[in-house]
Amino acid sequence: MRFGPFALEERLVRTVAITVLLIWASVAYVRGLLHGTPAPALHGTGLAVVLLNAATFALLGTGLWVGRPRGSRWRRTGNTLLLASMGTSLSLYAVAPHGGGGYFFSMAALWALLMRISGRWGLALGAATVIAVASIGEGYGKGPDYGLLAAFVGLTLGALASRQSVLAQEATRRAEAANAVLAERSHIAREIHDILAHSLSAQIVHLEGARLLLSRDGDRVQALDRVERARNLARSGLEETRRALATLRGEIPEPKDVIAELAEEFYASTGRPCDVRVTGAPRELTPQAGLAVVRTAQEALTNVRKHAPGARSRVTLRYLSDAVELEVTDTGGTEPVLEIEGGGYGLVGMRERAELIGGTLETGPEGAGYRVALRVPA
Repeated sequence: MRFGPFALEERLVRTVAITVLLIWASVAYVRGLLHGTPAPALHGTGLAVVLLNAATFALLGTGLWVGRPRGSRWRRTGNTLLLASMGTSLSLYAVAPHGGGGYFFSMAALWALLMRISGRWGLALGAATVIAVASIGEGYGKGPDYGLLAAFVGLTLGALASRQSVLAQEATRRAEAANAVLAERSHIAREIHDILAHSLSAQIVHLEGARLLLSRDGDRVQALDRVERARNLARSGLEETRRALATLRGEIPEPKDVIAELAEEFYASTGRPCDVRVTGAPRELTPQAGLAVVRTAQEALTNVRKHAPGARSRVTLRYLSDAVELEVTDTGGTEPVLEIEGGGYGLVGMRERAELIGGTLETGPEGAGYRVALRVPA
């Protein structure tokens, strides 16, 4: 799609070209009409030529204009007017076969009708038109004009083929829309998984810690602290749900602001710092890219809490000229890992999200810890 002065110039050139073509066609038609046989006049056959031309122009123009949008309540009225214009134009062809131009207007009306009605009725209309043109030729005693008949047959077949092509394109668009709905459902499922993985798994960590403390007659104050942290995570999970619904509507906040909130949440739930560093000039990202950055950071920090308790984390967000990079690293766990069942879809979901928007995701050990690196196009 083109914008700005280039688009204006293109529209202006197209408008001028169409105007010049219409003027040329009108002048050529009027010239042929005046030099035709019979010529327009105020009496006799000449008057019939004038009246049939006026009726054909009025019916054809109104029929083409009325009911253009599909499903319009005036569509049937427009088709009726087009059919009437075919009658007047064929009558004009019968009255003035040389210079009247009736067959030309019949072709225009026939094409418009064939693009609007069903293929079965269109084929019947095309056949009836060919028979009518042949009958007019026979009426003059010179036999049918086979060239003109071939033109009507070709126009009918071409219009029917064009209509089938339009219907096929519409079916393709409907299929694409259905695929988009399925993709959106998959996207929503991925978002729900991310929220559950981030919120519920962290709650399980704290509740399991509280259970171990209480089962071993441990410090009840620490157990209560674990329960309170789980409660706070439940509240934050609700906030994340609302945030996910906002992002699905394209209302995602700045990734750097969300990452700062995730770092604070990591510290509040683990007592370990999470350093955040942002380099480059922050700029607005597409909803898909921003969502990928946020969810990857969220999933990576969740994995640190689950699989590397006691580890410190570091999140680096780099704004480059053509991409945005996110890197999440940790120093390695210093406490026993609690056995928590999980679906194991975290890294898979992050990688799928990156690939859907043309990005890449790298994961693997780094020293005693682990590294997650995301790169998405800006």
